[in-house]
Amino acid sequence: MSKPLIGITCDYMISDKDLSLGQERNYVAKDFIDVVMEAGGVPVLIPIINSEEDLLKIMDTLDGIILSGGSDVNPIYYGEEPSLHVGFTYTPRDLCELFIVKAAIEKDMPILGISRGQQIITVAFGGKLYQDISDVEGTYINHFQRAGIHDIGHYVDIKKGTKLYEVFDTERILVNSFHHQSAKVVPKNFIVSAYSSDGVIEAIEHESKPIMAVQWHPELMAKKHPVMTRLFEYFVKQCV
Repeated sequence: MSKPLIGITCDYMISDKDLSLGQERNYVAKDFIDVVMEAGGVPVLIPIINSEEDLLKIMDTLDGIILSGGSDVNPIYYGEEPSLHVGFTYTPRDLCELFIVKAAIEKDMPILGISRGQQIITVAFGGKLYQDISDVEGTYINHFQRAGIHDIGHYVDIKKGTKLYEVFDTERILVNSFHHQSAKVVPKNFIVSAYSSDGVIEAIEHESKPIMAVQWHPELMAKKHPVMTRLFEYFVKQCV
């Protein structure tokens, strides 16, 4: 049996380094490449392009999509104007990934959202985001940890009977945390599969389609905390 091809959406940056100063880059962290291969998939990077025809040609070769982390989603795309807390936004990436989600649905392709990926899925299906977690009443956890990126940050509580519970087979796990936004209005036909102790939505999944997303970065934890590889193994099996 051939290995499934797993598309990973690229992040965007402008280099501030010497010879490459001002160079625009599309990239994916090596951690994503490593964990997808470890889970039995073949990683394929999807650049930020806004040609729907070309994106569809790329997607025709793929078996599943991972929406990677990155900067904020522009609030305009969920019907709000930006607050003072909104960080860097990049319209070409927003439009590219919103189209990818909708195209993946039409093709019945599995989707896994990571961090910003959860936020894109929320917006693509008609939900809304908290532009800053400080807007969530009762929050007290530091959701942008000062520990290393591969280290743990806080607990999340997983709902029994969900796909996420099937993955980890426990009601509580430790995760890392690097986000200041989260889902506020969960889209129709989605359920919340995990919360942080202070009530922030940490994972969502579709009730019937192979779509799930987490707010933390399991790809960064996988080598130091191998339990996180289970999420990618579960996803890759859905793509076979």
